[in-house]
Amino acid sequence: MKILVIHGPNLPLLGKVSVATGTRLTLDKLNKTLRREAQVAGVELKIYQFYDEARILKAISRNRNEVSGILICPGALARSAAGLRELLGILKIPVVEVCIEEFPFSVETFEQSVLKDVVVARFMGSGAGPFLMGLNALLKQHYFQNKKNIF
Repeated sequence: MKILVIHGPNLPLLGKVSVATGTRLTLDKLNKTLRREAQVAGVELKIYQFYDEARILKAISRNRNEVSGILICPGALARSAAGLRELLGILKIPVVEVCIEEFPFSVETFEQSVLKDVVVARFMGSGAGPFLMGLNALLKQHYFQNKKNIF
């Protein structure tokens, strides 16, 4: 099983934002945490970070036949990513949307996300929490899809 992880704009600034909360979580630490969790579950991750929707679309399109799920933190793009919404609706790959609440305006961005009707789950929280919950949701989704195929 392979999962595509997409970090949207400003995630490289996570360390700057997390200093104020005392967590001191950086994008690198987040990715290491995700990789460690994925390794325990026997899952391969392919991780990207982009500042624009076009590159996100290209990465998903290129990897669409290789992945069993997508974990995405669209950040500021969540309100306006109509192209991403359409692509995810076409592909029918299980997608989980996550949001880090430490970022300014993240609550309203998450509430107004155009992706909410094309994802299987959504998580918002601090630090690595929403990403780990999202990864686990994709693992469960994959497990139950495969169980249905057995019976």
